[in-house]
Amino acid sequence: MRKIGIMLLMLLFVASCKPKVKLPEGAPAYLKTKDLIEKVKAQSLAFETLVLEGKGRYQSGSSKQSFRFEMRIAKDSLIWVDLADPFLGLKVARGLISQDEVAYYNRLERNYQKGSSSEIAQKIGFRFDFQPLMSVLSASYLDWNQNWYQDYQPGVYQLVNYPLNQDQIPPSPEYPLMTQSFSAKSYRPSSFRFQRPQEGQNLLIRLDGYRNFGEILFPAQMHFEYLEKSEIIIDLEITDLKRNESLSYPFRIPGNYEQL
Repeated sequence: MRKIGIMLLMLLFVASCKPKVKLPEGAPAYLKTKDLIEKVKAQSLAFETLVLEGKGRYQSGSSKQSFRFEMRIAKDSLIWVDLADPFLGLKVARGLISQDEVAYYNRLERNYQKGSSSEIAQKIGFRFDFQPLMSVLSASYLDWNQNWYQDYQPGVYQLVNYPLNQDQIPPSPEYPLMTQSFSAKSYRPSSFRFQRPQEGQNLLIRLDGYRNFGEILFPAQMHFEYLEKSEIIIDLEITDLKRNESLSYPFRIPGNYEQL
């Protein structure tokens, strides 16, 4: 009788340790949300500066354009982008994004835009935010002072900032609905999604083809799909990556360029 009692107690203990969440078929091993966040934070890329180089392709409806790019990133500070013709290497455009300001100029059309992120967003019809952009381009976990909830999905770990249960807190109206997914093996980001349903905006980013750039594990492809009234697709193929180099961010709008 004593052995049966011990066995029952052990079974009850094991049962009580199992997750109280019903995982879908193909979902990775159960992790508490707090533990998952700690793991993905630990695997986020540590850097002070980052340089990405490669080639890209832009498509909107029947309009298609290829380009080469160099992107210089200062952590939590600014993003500098230089675009060039893919064949001749002719410099085409340059942009600079910080927490407070967005500016770019087009060498071919001899014009420029400059202003706060909200002003530029209003002009181009697309609202964006600096911190998510920094996290996406550095393939790192996005914190952004959100309440994150785990949405159990086959094949990936997934965090969302919107309530899945009645007792969870919805995001502030100033924030989009966000989803970030992570590899069940490396805990590195595999996709991000940003949605503003009332404005009809939906942005999906996929980070694919992780490989070692030297000793740095980083995606070789970034795929952006933005849908509002029409669809815009941008594909980036990263061919070179440098970390923690001393960088400059040259940016001067010629005086004879026209402001849009």
